[in-house]
Amino acid sequence: MNKFHCLLFLFFLSFCQIRATDLPDSTRFQKLSNSRLVHFFTGHKYLISPYLLYMPETNWVFGAGVKRFLNAGGENDTLTRVSNTAVFLQYSLNQQIIFEHNYQIFTNKEKYYVFGFYGFSRFPVYYYGAGKDARLENQEQITYDLIRFDNLTLRKIRPYTFAGLGWRFFNMYNIHGQPNGIMEKENVSGSQGSRISGLNASVLYDSRDNVLTTSNGIFAQIEFSYHAGFTGSTHNFQRWMIDLRKFIKPFKNREDVIAFQAYSMLNNGDVPFNELGLLGGDMIMRGYYLGSYRDKNLLAFQGEYRLQVLKRWGLAGFAGMGKVDESISGLNFQNVLPSYGAGLRFKINRKENVNLRIDYGFGNGQQNLYFFIAEAF
Repeated sequence: MNKFHCLLFLFFLSFCQIRATDLPDSTRFQKLSNSRLVHFFTGHKYLISPYLLYMPETNWVFGAGVKRFLNAGGENDTLTRVSNTAVFLQYSLNQQIIFEHNYQIFTNKEKYYVFGFYGFSRFPVYYYGAGKDARLENQEQITYDLIRFDNLTLRKIRPYTFAGLGWRFFNMYNIHGQPNGIMEKENVSGSQGSRISGLNASVLYDSRDNVLTTSNGIFAQIEFSYHAGFTGSTHNFQRWMIDLRKFIKPFKNREDVIAFQAYSMLNNGDVPFNELGLLGGDMIMRGYYLGSYRDKNLLAFQGEYRLQVLKRWGLAGFAGMGKVDESISGLNFQNVLPSYGAGLRFKINRKENVNLRIDYGFGNGQQNLYFFIAEAF
């Protein structure tokens, strides 16, 4: 957090989603809920969230995100879960840019489930070296251009169970690090650029009641990715990803949720540094900077209690542990890294049960603040 000299998120525009039905009946509140400004930023089926922030490595950063909700089966269809699609754009005065479009689409009666993302980024990141013994003092700032595409199209094969194929394409180029930095000294794989292109195959069980803010259900996914020269990849490697989640409502008359997740990424072959298992970030092991620990193999466990305090407001406490290692056998419970923290929740869209999430996490000598729409898992 000491890297943020000033942080100004203009999420108050999203808070304007408060309706007249949620407030005492008064002319003032009715005018607020019916104003054109409120409906523009927080429509019934979308959210718009502009923001402004400052960091030494980026200068002033301007950004905005738009999230859209839709139901392929119609408004009253109870057999099809709500889909969502989001577009995000961020630009800094140092001419750095991030653009991303991600989507989770259930077709009518959930015959197909299509999800993934594509985008482009030119933004600074920190590299600390690879391996479980990476040190924060080795921090090196690098920049690169990255074109990203990752998609899966799954077919329902039985209730809540899907299987299918997809494609991954990640092209990293124009990499610039620090002279005599750790990346240059260690001759890191992918430091001169990489083009990752390969086939995905996945099996997924998903009984979640809501994919953005889950209160009940199970999510279990196994995904295999194959990258080789004949698929257009400059690096030959294979990757297994396993993601298991369980959600429980402990009380019938309350909206509290207990959530658990086990996540693993296992790589084999010549893996470029940006494709290694990355510990940290806003989803896995909050508190750590994304990629502060990275290696071929990653294993992490985390749990969270989401406490509903008021109709729209809630609190969350979370804790986890994780580890990276070059070999699978090294993913044991010795010298694991801890993660813990707490957060604030605001139900920004009551109809689709979507939360604004503000989390503060702590890791091993690190701490970070996160602002996001939807839960971490």
